[in-house]
Amino acid sequence: MNDYFYSLAQRAAQAAADRGVVNIDPRWIYAQWVHESNDFTSELAISNHNLGGVTQSEPNDTPQPDGAQYYINFASYEDYADYFGHYLHGFIDGGVDQATTLQEYITALKNSPSGEYFGDSLENYFSDCQRIYDENFAGE
Repeated sequence: MNDYFYSLAQRAAQAAADRGVVNIDPRWIYAQWVHESNDFTSELAISNHNLGGVTQSEPNDTPQPDGAQYYINFASYEDYADYFGHYLHGFIDGGVDQATTLQEYITALKNSPSGEYFGDSLENYFSDCQRIYDENFAGE
């Protein structure tokens, strides 16, 4: 586990709690970010401090290749963590605020009526996040 990025996951979980989503386990966020960023090595993560492929509609120099959105460029990983924690509030309609397990968290992100967080199948996305979670947090 990367302690620095885990501390950012803790920061994101706290930012979510500040917006009323008090149940988010930072280990879930960490596993998700490892999945999304290819273990923090993707070009998007390194160049744009965007660990989860978060997008916006306003055009910039990082268009999303599989959609009509643009990846958000963050000034720092800390800025990303703060944004992501607040961003999770937008998935309350999918039940993210009721999640008690990694699977419920990932399912809420996929099934949110206001929009899916990810385009991959729920089974594929969750199984990789679960593998990452197990590799980093087994026995806790």
